[in-house]
Amino acid sequence: MENKIYIEDNFFSAGRTAIRNYHNEKIGDLDLKTAFSSSINVYDSQGTRLAEGKFKSSFSSQWVVIDATAEIIGTLKANWFSFKKKYTYTLKNGHEYTITSPVFSKTFTMTGGQEREIVASFTRVSSFFSSPAYELINHTDRLSMEEFIVVVMGVNAIEKSQAATSSGGS
Repeated sequence: MENKIYIEDNFFSAGRTAIRNYHNEKIGDLDLKTAFSSSINVYDSQGTRLAEGKFKSSFSSQWVVIDATAEIIGTLKANWFSFKKKYTYTLKNGHEYTITSPVFSKTFTMTGGQEREIVASFTRVSSFFSSPAYELINHTDRLSMEEFIVVVMGVNAIEKSQAATSSGGS
């Protein structure tokens, strides 16, 4: 996939939505499965499943990233005690990436490595009343774009879950 793409949730958080490049050409699909589950699949333009993401269990706040061979390759979790939005994505080999965003910002930065270099960034580009849509920019080849898509949708799922919990589930 390309290094700058656009993905979106939809109003009911169910069904397929297009993954588009910066020319607005469809380059794949994001399957949001059902409104009762937060799991997702990423497909290329030929319909081949490239990656999957889902909560580890029904009541877990950990999001797992699964590759095309059905192997868990990483886990995303929120860092609850922070003055900014902060997440940690940990690969199976123990390598960690930190995802941060100022509290009221819609832009997230993913850093990793010894120098904490920026490896990716994403911005929520949708308006207040529409479904979440994101512009994703992958700055490195350390993460595949499909893996990054699953991480972004994991951040989205965790934030939706936190919002539902803080509003009493209504």
